[in-house]
Amino acid sequence: MTQKNESKVLIGGNVYTLSGDESEEYLQRVALYMNKKMDEVRSSENGKKLNTRLQSVLLAINIADDYFKIKTLSEEQTDKENMLNDDVTSFKEQISNLEAQLIGKEKKLGKLENEITHYKKELDEYIELFEQNKM
Repeated sequence: MTQKNESKVLIGGNVYTLSGDESEEYLQRVALYMNKKMDEVRSSENGKKLNTRLQSVLLAINIADDYFKIKTLSEEQTDKENMLNDDVTSFKEQISNLEAQLIGKEKKLGKLENEITHYKKELDEYIELFEQNKM
């Protein structure tokens, strides 16, 4: 079982002890994020008019909004990654098919070159016979 990390953090002017599997640095970043979001709510036009409870609700809504935007972005990135992986798989299959075709064409070329050599030799023999019969 892993030991939980504890870190004292300052959120909204109050000291809290956060505990988790994450590093102390991470827990401090969470607290910094919370303070930033709280400052955004408190400094907004609507936030200045709200009591603490409603500010907390607005803070939760803003954090949920950030979460869902990041989640959507992450899902879109995952979809793009999957599409790219599919493309890579397809390109690999195309490369394999083209390599197989190339091997087939090279074999055919080799056979044709052998035929050309054979027919050239045969033609040279006919030319030699023709020249001998001409004399």
